[in-house]
Amino acid sequence: MSCIYKGNVVDTNLSRNARGGTEMMRERLLNNVPQELLQNFAIHFSRPREMHRDVKNIFYCHDLVMDPENKILKDGGWRKFDHFVFVSYWQRDQYVSAYGIPYSRCTVIPNAIELEYTPIQKRTDQIRFIYHTTPHRGLELVYPIFDALSKQFDNIHLDVYSSFKIYGWEQRDKPYEQLFEKLKAHPKITYHGSKSNDEVLAALKESHIFLYPSIWQETSCIAMIEAIRSGVLVIHPSYAALPETSSSATLMYEYTEDVHEHANIAFIVTKNLLEAQRNNENFLNIITSSDRHALPRNGINKFKSSWINLLRRLDNG
Repeated sequence: MSCIYKGNVVDTNLSRNARGGTEMMRERLLNNVPQELLQNFAIHFSRPREMHRDVKNIFYCHDLVMDPENKILKDGGWRKFDHFVFVSYWQRDQYVSAYGIPYSRCTVIPNAIELEYTPIQKRTDQIRFIYHTTPHRGLELVYPIFDALSKQFDNIHLDVYSSFKIYGWEQRDKPYEQLFEKLKAHPKITYHGSKSNDEVLAALKESHIFLYPSIWQETSCIAMIEAIRSGVLVIHPSYAALPETSSSATLMYEYTEDVHEHANIAFIVTKNLLEAQRNNENFLNIITSSDRHALPRNGINKFKSSWINLLRRLDNG
């Protein structure tokens, strides 16, 4: 949707107002890679529009393999690019299988966040749930799951930060308006809409559980990374790149395509967790105080060194 060409951002109408994960990675790349290293490259952030003949073209893939915009890669079209950067090994293998891209032209650089993990003891007199990604990824399951839980546990609350406004696509919220109204009307749910990343990170510091019954194939999941680094327990299915992203620091259950069965499994897993917490008020604090939550591969220093090493290698190749 956008491109870093010789160190300068070239936006499209789709990316100009977006503030999603792709834009975060673009900003972190610009802030952490020396400008002189970027001068010989065009780094395309998915959905490429224009090839640049005076530099090497890198396809920095954030989308799913079946995205219609990837038609540029068909029938050997991948040869237009000098290299491909993926955000997970699951995503890389999908592209290699679909388009015949050689592994030698691929590098995996996991998404990075600047937030450092610092174990803290959170108050547990009230257990705060959070959902902080776009609605199409599983919010329609979150509501009935949490509603059922709220009838059995008095001390839980859900904060929802979810809207396509984060991408500047307000019109895509239309199918979810009734769901948003149900969230607003629930006495134990607060619907916040779309907020800045700083506000969401502040909310995560006060949260205990990220309930994420995902029905969307994630190529990675920045929301999950932010939650883990914030000492939040993520409950999610074994779907797409979520197992890879989780780094064994989450509570994962087996994915099923049946949404009703999916919701029921997520409900049972979460209910069992809340019962364990009820029997031991330190339970959640204990299981979120682990070195696994540091996620070293998602640190900004790892991201920086990976990009610098890649660009130097390609520049000299």
